[in-house]
Amino acid sequence: MTRARLSGCLIAFARARSGVAAIEFALLLPFLLALYLGGFEITQALSTYRKLTDTTTEIANIVSQYAVMSSTDVASVFAASSQIMTPASATNLKIVLSEVSTDANSNPTVTWSQAYNGASALQANSQVSLPAGLAMANTSYILVQTTYQYTPVIGAAFVRPISLHNQIYMLPRRSSSIAYTG
Repeated sequence: MTRARLSGCLIAFARARSGVAAIEFALLLPFLLALYLGGFEITQALSTYRKLTDTTTEIANIVSQYAVMSSTDVASVFAASSQIMTPASATNLKIVLSEVSTDANSNPTVTWSQAYNGASALQANSQVSLPAGLAMANTSYILVQTTYQYTPVIGAAFVRPISLHNQIYMLPRRSSSIAYTG
């Protein structure tokens, strides 16, 4: 191919406009797919975290209405958590349900604690930290701590599972404390 013919082909190629949109689309497609799939994954993770928050709050709300809890009551409350987490799977959900009581000096200790799905219950009579301004002398609180291992739907090959945590303190409603008879 001669030099003149080569430069003529390059000029013709530079002036041609057919197929430009297809090339631009091909260049932008990976970015657009990453943006769409990333947005989907973030939305799924936020939705799961919202379900975890709802589960934490509802467990505390239900337990705070008891005056006495048996092991059967605790098992029923834990079983209800899978319904609240729907459509997310409850197999990755861990719950620790505890009662924390303060003494006359507002020092908080664990009265009783029960765990669900492989979580570790808090040790009875162990010290815990209450949020600033929450501790009142001679008061009992229901503490619900939840953890959920969120595995990305699409990006599981690229992103490790994300550990989501939540906790809430709530005062008992029907009595000053909730006795556990398990």
